[in-house]
Amino acid sequence: MPARAGRSVDDNSVPQGLHLRDDHDPTDPSVRGETGRWPSAADREAPVLTTAALADLERRYAEPHRTVHTWERVGELLQMAEEVVNGIAGRSAFILAILFHKAVHDPRTVDAPARSAALMREFVRADMPAAVLDRAEALIQAVACGEIPETDDASLRGDTALLLDFDHAVLGSDARRFAAHEAALREEFVHLPADRYHSARCAALRMLLWKDRIYLTDRFFLEREKRARRNIESAILQAEAA
Repeated sequence: MPARAGRSVDDNSVPQGLHLRDDHDPTDPSVRGETGRWPSAADREAPVLTTAALADLERRYAEPHRTVHTWERVGELLQMAEEVVNGIAGRSAFILAILFHKAVHDPRTVDAPARSAALMREFVRADMPAAVLDRAEALIQAVACGEIPETDDASLRGDTALLLDFDHAVLGSDARRFAAHEAALREEFVHLPADRYHSARCAALRMLLWKDRIYLTDRFFLEREKRARRNIESAILQAEAA
């Protein structure tokens, strides 16, 4: 798992499947992942970042205005990916999307997803296939808009559904965890007046309730759908009463 903000980045903070490299030969056999073993054939598909790039990412996710979209949250998403790794069609792109989806986070702007994707392309190794980067960017944009892209690529639609469910997982957590998330989210938008924020947040939550399913994959639907709807309905009532 990645280190929390404030910890140094070393091999022990790297999630399984994400291999670092120094600025020399990325095929150097001394470069290993968290497990300390030689990369398998499957592992070689994983994104390769320099230690400096990963450190820069950690610094970005530790920016003082972040209370939800933090390095710890990246670790939580990567842990979810680890648990369902065999269900991810494009693993390299999926990991990249998790790492970079909020690399640039400015609630006052609308171009943060595009800037995050551009940063990903700058940081990732030069020999990463363009198709992987394009797929990762599509995932980043999908998380930003909360919708599955219109594409004939069934595997991309499947990976997007899974990543969106990861992103919404906290909505179906226990009431205490959900309340803490909502409070932290309000802090990230502290620049907005209370009435404007609550109006926008209620609208976003209602849009989720209007969907046939909040969770697109059966795994998350069965585990979290009912609880998420209860949490959201409660949050809307509280916001309207405030």
